[in-house]
Amino acid sequence: MCDPLYELTEGEYSPVAAAAAGTRFVMREPFEFSIDPAGLLGEEAAPDGSGEQG
Repeated sequence: MCDPLYELTEGEYSPVAAAAAGTRFVMREPFEFSIDPAGLLGEEAAPDGSGEQG
């Protein structure tokens, strides 16, 4: 699953990048930032990525 980054241009939002687990997400505006979304998951996360424990 990817979560896009949107930018407001001329009154409309348009996607400029997508963050997918296992890939590096990079943005430069309004400040420089990069992250691998998979790194946000804790060790407790379920192996299927659902976040539910059972």
